[in-house]
Amino acid sequence: MDADTDLRAASAARAVLDGAAVDVDAAIAQLGDGPRPSTARVRRHLEAMRQADFGLGAWWRERLAALEAVVELVRTIQFVAPGATVLLTGRTAQGHVDDLGPATARVLGVDAPALLDALEAHGLQPPEVSSLTTVLGAMPVAHVQTSATGQLNLLILPDVPEARAKHRLTDETPVSVLDVERFCAIVDAARESTPEA
Repeated sequence: MDADTDLRAASAARAVLDGAAVDVDAAIAQLGDGPRPSTARVRRHLEAMRQADFGLGAWWRERLAALEAVVELVRTIQFVAPGATVLLTGRTAQGHVDDLGPATARVLGVDAPALLDALEAHGLQPPEVSSLTTVLGAMPVAHVQTSATGQLNLLILPDVPEARAKHRLTDETPVSVLDVERFCAIVDAARESTPEA
């Protein structure tokens, strides 16, 4: 990547950090004409800036708390819907859970209204529900709060092979897909490697 594009990525990251842009996509759009940095490049700059501003220890603890909140919600889903399969997707499956966007997961083999009722009965605030057009048709997405600022979007799907595919179900581009146990291993590794303050 050329130096100009990298500088523009750093500028977009600074806009998010300073509150001049609501998210990474908005910050990139605000750059105007010129080389367009990838969202991944902007996120890497933003992560480095947050580590520098907040201190590595504080940044790491915040990251770990966000990961643990996702684990807690996923374990709750497994408890209230024991027949369901949960798969973490996208950045979430790579261990990136932050305020740059909701965490994402697929929930397979459970009726959406039954799952939502069970989560609410378990004490979670009623999730907002939308729909997403996928290769399997229009599917419900439950937007569940994991903390004051965190959210996990649950795409609720039938348990068919396509629902387990390692590509986006909207446009079939490659995407990370991880089962719960492997995701928990990422969180355990993060917990064990948390730096001191």
